Amino acid sequence: MNSFESAMGRGILLAGLLISAGSALAAGSGDGFAAFWTQFNAAVGKNDQKTVSRMVKYPILYIDQRQAADFPVIWKGAFKSAQRSCLAKQKPVKNIHEGKVSYSAFCGHLIYTFSTDDAGWKLTDIDASD
Repeated sequence: MNSFESAMGRGILLAGLLISAGSALAAGSGDGFAAFWTQFNAAVGKNDQKTVSRMVKYPILYIDQRQAADFPVIWKGAFKSAQRSCLAKQKPVKNIHEGKVSYSAFCGHLIYTFSTDDAGWKLTDIDASD
């Protein structure tokens, strides 16, 4: 490979990285959500139930109000293989309601909603889409 091809390869790699980083940063708009989403998706992708459970604000709405002790039920219903694959591809949508920012990711018939409080970003609701 000559130096031109090598430089082109590095340029293409750099462009890809910048596009990926730009997408992640745009999703978070400087509010810290992009970093949370990256960590959340990594934990979901690794089937790391313990870490995902710590990223949930309890009580959480999933069919009805659920506590931390109910997380195995939440995992079995809302984090099946199809949902985990779907979440890995999602770009959450930013919502602003009454001055509060949240993000939503849509997978099949479920909406995953993320909100922030003093503890930072958390998964706050998993609800059926209308």
